[in-house]
Amino acid sequence: MKRREFIAGATCSALTAGTAEARVSFYSGYPHQITGWTAKHFKPEEFASKGNGFVSVSQRMVASLDRVRTAVGHPIYITSGYRDPAYNARVGGVKYSRHLLSDAVDINLRGLSSLQRHALMWHLLAEGFTSFGSYASHSFMHTDMRPNARIWHGGTGTHPAWFRRALADWGWQRDLGATRTHRTRIIRT
Repeated sequence: MKRREFIAGATCSALTAGTAEARVSFYSGYPHQITGWTAKHFKPEEFASKGNGFVSVSQRMVASLDRVRTAVGHPIYITSGYRDPAYNARVGGVKYSRHLLSDAVDINLRGLSSLQRHALMWHLLAEGFTSFGSYASHSFMHTDMRPNARIWHGGTGTHPAWFRRALADWGWQRDLGATRTHRTRIIRT
């Protein structure tokens, strides 16, 4: 079993591969039914399926996103969180999408500079997000917390420079995710 540590200043997540998912707790229900919500910067509605309106989202992921939001110092706009199976099929999502498994989000990147995008991805890596998708439009990115790290680029071209730099900063590797630690670096925009 491999141990991965992600450290960014005061924010820290430590995982043991294979055991983290067994301990995952979820916020589940319709937004008005969710109790115990602790995120300062997000509301349950932001993670609700655009199909049936239901929320099923990893509490760990929400807490990590909340810490990322504090670190970057600007809003993070979720364009897609949980997807119910019918909605996922309607939008052409893959059969085993992490959006169905409640540990994925798509983030709107419009209005963010390259430096802000790099800082956002850097802090996502610091908080244990392992997988990332970039898209030709560069208007959003996908991130999730799957145990076997992956990256992809949709459309023509390749990953943008800020995307590649953040992965290089952390020594990102397929299946492993981040392989380096950072003890004090905080990227603020």
